[in-house]
Order: sequence, then C-alpha cells, then structure tokens
Amino acid sequence: MANRKNKSTAYRVAVGGAKGLLRLLIYLCVVLAIVFAGKTAYSFGYLVFDETPMAETKEAGQDVTVIVKEDESVYQIGQTLEKKGLIERPVIFWMQERLSDYHGKIKPGTYILNTHQVTEEMLAILSGEN
Repeated sequence: MANRKNKSTAYRVAVGGAKGLLRLLIYLCVVLAIVFAGKTAYSFGYLVFDETPMAETKEAGQDVTVIVKEDESVYQIGQTLEKKGLIERPVIFWMQERLSDYHGKIKPGTYILNTHQVTEEMLAILSGEN
C-alpha cells in the first residue's frame, strides 16, 4: 500500500512539473509573438513616415513617365510606381496616401516623376497640386 501511495505522489509531481513546463512554453510563445508584432509594427510605421527617395542625390535621379488611369486604385498606382523604380512597396504608398493631405485627390493623367522625389512630392504632383 505504501508503494502505491509513493507512485501516486510521484505521478502527481511529474504531471505538475509537466503542466508548469507547458505553461512556461505558452508564456514564452506569447512574449515572442508580442515582440514580433511590435517589431513588425515599428518597421511598417518607420517606412510609412520615412521620407527617403529612391535616388540618393538629385543628380542621380531619373525622370520617369507614369500614366494614371481613371479606375485605378491607390494600391494599383503604387504597384505602377514600384515597377518604375519610384517607391519600394505599394502598401506603404497606399498608407502614406491615406494619411496625407492628398487622400482621394489623385487625378488620372500622364505625369513625369523623378526617382529623387519623396512620396509627399509625388502625391502633390499626382493630385495636380504641384
């Protein structure tokens, strides 16, 4: 009988230790997920508010012709700008447009943009205000 009691106690201790270890692993995963989400959010926010042109100097900048069609979304315009080498990521352009004074003001037409321009300057040109 004493032997059976020792096995039962050892079993409870082992299960308690396993539960504690599992709980620790879950907490660790939650902390890592929060760190990853924070790092991703910071990187995205930095890119949205960073005003770095693609070309380092004005002399190194190249003029690029961009055609904006009537039914294009801001994201599609961003894809065109990315293909032309004017921006890095269309989703960042989309967010910058949403947060700018030029939200909803982009007009269809043919524009000449430069790789040395920052997004704010491109949006001003695309909206016909510059």
